Order: sequence, then C-alpha cells, then structure tokens
Amino acid sequence: MIFVPFFSIVFPLLGHRLEPVQAVEVGLLTEIFGFMSSTSAFWRAGLIDFRISGFALAFAVPMAVFGGYSAHLLPGYWLLVIVGVALLVFAFLLIRETSEISASTKAGKDGTQPNQHTDSRGRIYRYQRQNDRWRAGTAAIGGVFQGLVGFSAGEMSTVEQVLRGIPVRLAAGNAHLIIAAASISAAATHLSIDATTGAKIPWNILAASIPAVLIGGQIASILAGRMPQATLKLVLSCFLALVGVISFYRASLAPQLHWPGWVVLMVLALVVIALLWLLLQRRPEVCSRPGGECCSTMPQEP
Repeated sequence: MIFVPFFSIVFPLLGHRLEPVQAVEVGLLTEIFGFMSSTSAFWRAGLIDFRISGFALAFAVPMAVFGGYSAHLLPGYWLLVIVGVALLVFAFLLIRETSEISASTKAGKDGTQPNQHTDSRGRIYRYQRQNDRWRAGTAAIGGVFQGLVGFSAGEMSTVEQVLRGIPVRLAAGNAHLIIAAASISAAATHLSIDATTGAKIPWNILAASIPAVLIGGQIASILAGRMPQATLKLVLSCFLALVGVISFYRASLAPQLHWPGWVVLMVLALVVIALLWLLLQRRPEVCSRPGGECCSTMPQEP
C-alpha cells in the first residue's frame, strides 16, 4: 500500500524525483516480488482459500491490464482523490465491524452449511464464500486502480472479505495472491507501453527494494499467523487511513487542483479524530473457545 506513495513523495525529498507513472511502475514491480514471497508463505501456512482468490482474480487481472493502459492516458490526480476517499471509508467501516456476526457461527441464509477451512496449525475457520457479483465488482474496481495507481486491489479485497465474514487471516492470504497476480498483469502492461514509447524504469531502485520485500514477505506471514485478529484488523484500518491521507496529499501536489496546505492538514486531523473515536467505541471480541484465539467474532450478549 505504501510503495507508490513512498516513491512519489519521499523520494523527491531525497533528491530522486520520479514521474507519477514511474512511481507506479516501480511500486508494481516491487510488489510482484514482495507479494510472491508473502503469498508462498501464506500458502505454506494454509491461509489461502483458492476458490475465493481464484474467483476474484478472474475479474481483477483483466481490469488491472485496463488500468495499466489508462494510467498513460488519464490524469492521475482525480484518481488519487477517489482512491483516498475509498480507503478512508473502508478504514472506518473495518474498525466499526468489530462485532459483526461472522458466517462461521451459523448456516447461510439459504440453509447451506458454512465452508470449513483448516490452516497448517490446525485452526479451523468456518465461513460462507459468497462468490457473487459484489465480490466480482470489488475485485474489478480494485484491479483497475491497481493498474492506474499501483494499489487498491488488495485493500479493497481484504475489506470486502472481512466485512462479509471471512476471517482476517484468510482474507489477508487471499488478498496477497490477488495483489501478486494483479500486479504482474499491470506491470506487464506498463512495461509493454514503455517499450513502445522509450520510457525507462529506474532499475537501481528495484535492485535495492526487491531483496528487502522478499524478506519482509516471509515475516508478514509469520506475524499474520500469530497476532490476534483484532490487532490485525486495527493495524489494517490504520494503514488504510494512512494511505488514504497520502493519496489526498499526492493529489494536492497537482497544479490543476491548487489545494492549500491547510486542506490536507484538516483532512489528516479529521482522520485521526475519527480513528480515535471509533477505537474508543470498539467492543472486545469473544473467543470461540476458552483460552484460545478467536477464529471468528461474535457480538457480545446484552
């Protein structure tokens, strides 16, 4: 989530200015290696439901190609505004959904039994897959923005899954596979366009970032398998809000918008206040088994 904003905001401060499209391309290529590493780790940990991720990929991959082509044609600042709004909304929704009734606790509305998934540590997750038009639409929109601005496929997929009862660990594993595949298709599109236009990619930056994300991807799976799901949900929400604010900041740099600095600061202040308020409203999780970790969340009884 932070590669593209980092390359487009922090690098200029260090004297290494990248064009917006270059930042997207470097971010995508870095993501490919990082998420391939973490996806393999999540796979070994048994934290990927291939029926969910495969369904989402059928829509995310072709739309990532479309987004990659569009990135060279459309102005990016309004797209960043849209992404920023979407990520902030998702962050708030995710924090508020700490007491959702998970599909792992009861049969589906149509009377079918929930799906059962077991990870490599023997933990059992029960949930409804719900591979429907909402999941398809979310994956398609996320794929478009993955190609346009270098992120959103994983964020939107993770939030959509968690809000609909998929355990956080599985949602994270599925999203890693979706990001890896969508990034590959988007990066291939960008590289093919660069080959025809003569644009160059700063390979020296990739030489430094790829080894780091290969290691970090393995660490991510370990942390996701050991941290409480409530903590994972909180961390994810804060990152979504952070990236949303960064997207606003990137958009404010466009001369066409002429946004004053106080607007960005006000947005940041509102995000922080809203996050703090939502965190104070959070209710504790009720574990599904005494002394164990929660594989799903249940609302507390009055």
